[in-house]
Amino acid sequence: MKNFEIAKKYEDYIIEMRRYFHENPELSGKEDKTLERIGQELTAMGIEYVDVPKGGLLAKIVGGKGGEKAVMLRADVDALPVQETPDNLKPGMRTCISKVPGVMHACGHDGHIAMLLGAAKVLTERKDEIEGTVYLCFERSEESSSDNGNVAYIFAYIEKEGIRIDSVYGTHLLATAPTGHVAINDGGMMAGVFVFEVEIEGAGGHGSRPDQANNPMDAFVAIYQRMQAIRVAKINPFETCTYSIGLLQGGQAWNVIPQKLKFAGNMRTFDRDGVGMTFRRELEKAIVDICAAYDCKATFNRWDLPGYGTVNDPAHARFARKVIAEEVGADCVGTWEPWMASESYADYLLQWPGVFVFLGMENEEKGVGAAHHNQAFDLDEDVLVKGATGAATYAIEYLKATDLPKGGRKIAFKEVLKNKGLEAKIPLFYGE
Repeated sequence: MKNFEIAKKYEDYIIEMRRYFHENPELSGKEDKTLERIGQELTAMGIEYVDVPKGGLLAKIVGGKGGEKAVMLRADVDALPVQETPDNLKPGMRTCISKVPGVMHACGHDGHIAMLLGAAKVLTERKDEIEGTVYLCFERSEESSSDNGNVAYIFAYIEKEGIRIDSVYGTHLLATAPTGHVAINDGGMMAGVFVFEVEIEGAGGHGSRPDQANNPMDAFVAIYQRMQAIRVAKINPFETCTYSIGLLQGGQAWNVIPQKLKFAGNMRTFDRDGVGMTFRRELEKAIVDICAAYDCKATFNRWDLPGYGTVNDPAHARFARKVIAEEVGADCVGTWEPWMASESYADYLLQWPGVFVFLGMENEEKGVGAAHHNQAFDLDEDVLVKGATGAATYAIEYLKATDLPKGGRKIAFKEVLKNKGLEAKIPLFYGE
């Protein structure tokens, strides 16, 4: 029996799980009841797991045919501080709604959990045929991962326990791709992000005498103009680079020159070490130099290291497209435009070869297609069985494949922490 046929037997279960988690969302760092329910489902399937403090659940399925290789499948579990609207893009088409005021699964993580639990059903049914070990990772706090690095606790546990991982696989539902389309690029899927927040302090004064003040707004305008020029003057035109200012706070009255101004924004790229570090360096120089020229002082409240993009290994991407197409049909498996949002899954692919998959769900008839993190966001539940099939299929087929480059670690865990600027927390992540 094909994996897709097995998954179809559990389609009602997968949808039931999605609706439960959608109705009972929990914010980053507070996903205790979510993980408790996931643990109950795993226990009912006879799957052992550990609860990694601050990191999430890591479950283990040992195949009946032995084998040394191991693959890890991942789902993120947290929701967002968004008030869900009663309708999606089409009145009367929502199948379920959050029961928690101000909290909503507005990015599809409820579907990600359900798909991985569905994959677990398939893998359990085919356990005797599995040639190796499958790990299931249910990750906490993905939405705030750029702030606190919660996923590093999972990685630290893997490192400390000496767990071998050869390849990784993750799925993200995508509102902009046609429903049912499985997209696996040979390279970039999602971008890395550099987040910054800067405060400029000048000298306030009366609006009638700007000559007697140092207006931080003047410095900001010059910085903003310079920021626009960095893309042209300093960045390779053949590399992706987007950036924006999303926060600007300064002043309280029309006739008062403020003492301080705060601005914050982000830059996205797939080239962390080239574009990312160049933009960061040039923007810092511009802020320092311009503030000095305007007799202002700059304070860097937040000045992250750029993150890595979520970039698939080409050989594993081609393999994934092939084996998944054999299950769900070649007509719905291909590639898609990279998404400039960012993902903690980048850190998985930084350490191990593997793939990140987009599963399209835009469906005008069902009112599905609102942007992620939007109050009208919704899922096309019909695609979830396909996502479960893809994850299970990759795990089973990868473990018995002999035509892929050798898997295993690409870089050490400590290098991941260093790249994220978290090297000072290494003892903490190791639980020491």
